[in-house]
Amino acid sequence: MKKEKIILVLNGKIPKKSELNQFINKNDLVVCADGAANELIDANIIPNIIIGDLDSISEKVKKNKLIKIIKRSNQNLNDFQKALIWMENEKHSNIDIIGFDGKRIDHTIGNFSIALKEISNFNLTIHTESGIFHTVKKYKKFNGILSRYISIFSSDEKIKITTTGLQYELKNETLKKNHSGTLNFANSDIVELKTKQEILVFVSNKLKKII
Repeated sequence: MKKEKIILVLNGKIPKKSELNQFINKNDLVVCADGAANELIDANIIPNIIIGDLDSISEKVKKNKLIKIIKRSNQNLNDFQKALIWMENEKHSNIDIIGFDGKRIDHTIGNFSIALKEISNFNLTIHTESGIFHTVKKYKKFNGILSRYISIFSSDEKIKITTTGLQYELKNETLKKNHSGTLNFANSDIVELKTKQEILVFVSNKLKKII
């Protein structure tokens, strides 16, 4: 796999310009899923690559010679899927994602199902308005997250998970439903997760109030 760090910008709500630059500057390559390019251009940020059916990008963006445009017309796939397919073919694995949510709930649900399905092929870090989804492969340690809300999602009900530092611990247990690992929180400053296969772990920006 290539070592470059990629930021993938989806067509949801993206951060304000000051925060957006912080995301962009941490990555080697900026990839946009179709219409997300319009918002980057408006923020004076030129993406390296645009992938999609190109029905949402402006003529101004299409004519920009600095951008590589990859047209993928398959209507059975959304632009997030098309971007991931391209990245897998190009052997890119480490991907930050913004614009995942914040506009339409149906798009957010669709994006989440795709991310959960594809985590075996990538190391995804998904930045949302309310927190961050982290890909956990075998083991991950989180520091400084006391009282953060935590949710764990598994693509396979047979995957066994062990945690330390959560209010409701898992001890080599499986999650039978998508919601089975939600509504937990960190009661320690350090949280550790162990799993034999990939899972998604959501860490909220919001702190749980301790009464």
